[in-house]
Amino acid sequence: MKPYLDKGIYKELKDESKFRSVKVSFDSIEWCNQADIDPEFLYEKSVEYAVQ
Repeated sequence: MKPYLDKGIYKELKDESKFRSVKVSFDSIEWCNQADIDPEFLYEKSVEYAVQ
């Protein structure tokens, strides 16, 4: 998220308490300030995470 925290509604997420308010909403994620991310964008920007 770091590259997006200087843009629009995402600026509010610099406040850690707001950032930590994230929750799963349908097939995406959403914060308490109604900011959300398009699920296709999440998929395109995702990286593989190896469980150890």
